[in-house]
Order: sequence, then structure tokens, then C-alpha cells
Amino acid sequence: HGKPSDCRAAYIERPRDMEMLKVERIGGLAGFGGAKSRLKSDGEIAFSDLSLSDRKAVEALFKTGGKAAPSQIRDGFSYRVTRGGDGWGAAAGETILVPEDKMPAALIACVKDRIG
Repeated sequence: HGKPSDCRAAYIERPRDMEMLKVERIGGLAGFGGAKSRLKSDGEIAFSDLSLSDRKAVEALFKTGGKAAPSQIRDGFSYRVTRGGDGWGAAAGETILVPEDKMPAALIACVKDRIG
């Protein structure tokens, strides 16, 4: 009904339920996701596809900036989780780094390995 700018505002300010989460596995013994690594492990999942408990866990992680208690897993993976923006590092988004043992299982499950 309105002006084109009305549509753009609705797109930019999507509700959290419509948001995609970009998840990248990095580190570990093999150095996944590093600048020189050819093996990439990443994926994405819609926030709305998460269970209520996973949504709460994700919100808590972002609220603390991913600063959970240090991981007890030596040479373990970390996950870079981005929400907002385009989810791939461009445009303004919010990114946190989370140890593997603090990640909700649904986010870990969306990650797939690929050669890139």
C-alpha cells in the first residue's frame, strides 16, 4: 500500500524470527577456517527453525558477546556465529565467537564441510 521506502524499512528491520544465523566452525587441531585452510566448515539456519530453548541459548550467547566460561576442550573447535546484516561479514551484523562445548546442538548440526 505504501511507498517503496516503507517496504525497504520492513525488509531491513526484520523481526528476529525471520533472521538467518551464519555459523562457521574454526580452529581445532587441523586449523579449520583459517586464512590458509582449504577446508571450510559453515552453514546457516533460520532463527525461527530453532527450538525455544535453542533460541534462548542463542540470545544469551549474543547478550554476553559469546563470552561464556572458557572451554575445557584442548584444541577444540570454536564457532563464529553471525546474525543480522547479510550473515556473511558484509553489511552491519553482530558476530560472536563461541567454544564448541557452549554451542547449541542445532547450530552445530547446520555446519557442513566443503573444500573452498
